[in-house]
Amino acid sequence: MVPIPDSLLHRVYGLPPPTDGTRKEPMQVLAVGISRSATESLREALHILGYDHTLHGFDTILPPSSLQATYRLLQKKYNTDPQTGKSHKLAAEDFDVILSNCVGVSDLFAAEFAPELIAAYPNARVILNVRKDLDGWYASMRQTMGYFDKNPVDWDWCKSWFNADLFWVRQTMCRTMMPRFFRGSFYSNGKWVYEQHVAMVRGLGLPEDRLLEWSVEDGWGPLCEFLGKDVPQREFPNGNPPKAWAERIGKTMQDQHRHAIQNMFVCGAFLTAGLATVVGCTYYLYLGR
Repeated sequence: MVPIPDSLLHRVYGLPPPTDGTRKEPMQVLAVGISRSATESLREALHILGYDHTLHGFDTILPPSSLQATYRLLQKKYNTDPQTGKSHKLAAEDFDVILSNCVGVSDLFAAEFAPELIAAYPNARVILNVRKDLDGWYASMRQTMGYFDKNPVDWDWCKSWFNADLFWVRQTMCRTMMPRFFRGSFYSNGKWVYEQHVAMVRGLGLPEDRLLEWSVEDGWGPLCEFLGKDVPQREFPNGNPPKAWAERIGKTMQDQHRHAIQNMFVCGAFLTAGLATVVGCTYYLYLGR
């Protein structure tokens, strides 16, 4: 398939920027663990502790979508500047197009841009949320984010060309972020990429007062001590099991799927009417005299 120029994609499927890019409060927490490492539980815990709002993957697919803006960041990260031949350096103003309303960021977005975010927000605390059972993490990813590791030519693929939000889910997640982060394939490379990511964050040499390695089994104690917060008198938030994840994704995107089908019917009606007009004119010009 011949690649479509980015300029045309942004023109045809253009969405309004998710924010005005003006930071409201300083960035405070970067939770850079990969998806399915208690990212949803940690995000809810951070909200309870007052870090509201902390961006999570679900935020990127809720209208107005930030996936187009994320795609621009990915292109900047992985493509070289044609004038200098060097990689672009992502700065806070680049991220604030998406994160200006956030004091925290988590999930795959934070993992994908971990070194860039850590450099862009030097005063933010960094949490490396890990999952001790690597096989359990892999199985959980397969049942959830593994969906984005595929890009089959199926009914959802067809609908994605008729709705901008659905298009950017495919373009950003399926065709760019997942294959880039997992070096071509989550199914083939997921486990070693996970281990490499954890080692990369550890290897940045962040001071102890800036980096906390944490798993959900650790609960409130280490997290609150690291952030200088009192331990809430409530249980730590529950996770986001695969079934609930799938239901939430379906509910979140149901309007987009409905609009895509409507647009398909409208386009089909126009094409049918156009074809009928061409056939009628041809018959009149060549056969109807």
